[in-house]
Amino acid sequence: MDSPSAPVPAVTSPVPASPRPRVWTVLVAFLLLMMGILVVSITVASIAMAVEIARTGVDPRDSKAIQALTEQLKTMSWLHVAGVITSSLLGMTAALLGGFLSPKPLKERLRLGKGTPLPPWAWVAALVGCFTMGQAMESLAVLTGVWDYTASLKGLQATSQGSFATFALLLFFGTLVAGTAEELFFRGYVQTRLVERWGRWAGIAGAATLFGFLHLDPIHSPMALMMGLFLGWLAERTGSLRLPIFVHILNNLTSFLLSRYAPSTAELPASVHTALLTVCSLAFVGTVVALRRVDARSSDPVLAGP
Repeated sequence: MDSPSAPVPAVTSPVPASPRPRVWTVLVAFLLLMMGILVVSITVASIAMAVEIARTGVDPRDSKAIQALTEQLKTMSWLHVAGVITSSLLGMTAALLGGFLSPKPLKERLRLGKGTPLPPWAWVAALVGCFTMGQAMESLAVLTGVWDYTASLKGLQATSQGSFATFALLLFFGTLVAGTAEELFFRGYVQTRLVERWGRWAGIAGAATLFGFLHLDPIHSPMALMMGLFLGWLAERTGSLRLPIFVHILNNLTSFLLSRYAPSTAELPASVHTALLTVCSLAFVGTVVALRRVDARSSDPVLAGP
């Protein structure tokens, strides 16, 4: 009698490995954004310089007069407002265009879903964390004397003291538009892809570095980088941009309102800055510890890698 034949193992075809996410697309998008901002800014500044030369009758061959006129242009409120409008609108365009061109749905690509449901206190804690971190870094810059080297922050503070119409434009484009656009581009479009390719912390750091570099200021850039790390962590923690956008908008709003209605940072004594640095640093650490205790399980799929 024939013995029963052994079962023939099923032949399975190998599962093709999923292609690694492309990083060069977001880097090209960042370079194009930088180039667009620089081209528009240089064009607007050149027009302003030509207008002032014609108005004042300065000889273009007089280097000292041109240098003085250049310093004067740095304090013109409408130039700073134009720069904020340009960067925010170009950033919004780059984020939405990149999202639309992605094979993934726009809402998923830019992390516009609900993400992790958070208690109300966590939203307040995240906002306090951003406030205290920014104030601690500002006080540190003043105490170490490097605050004098910032041009963009001083320019924005001077613009906040301008006419009500100028301040209203700065408030709208510098808070609602800029806060939304920068989060859509850096934490949505850029960080999402970098995290998928490089992992969580490398992706957060990469997006924050680009965010800091965009500001092109020796003091503002490091402050923006630290803010980008915090906002990037919030995005990964919640799986959504809703909390980072909320924090970014209200942080900018508070900064502009304080610049207009509160005493200048440089006018505060060193003892006040020392106290602010200490208290704000401790408060920031406390908010991070508190936020880490929030359940990070998301109701929406989180795109971040491990």
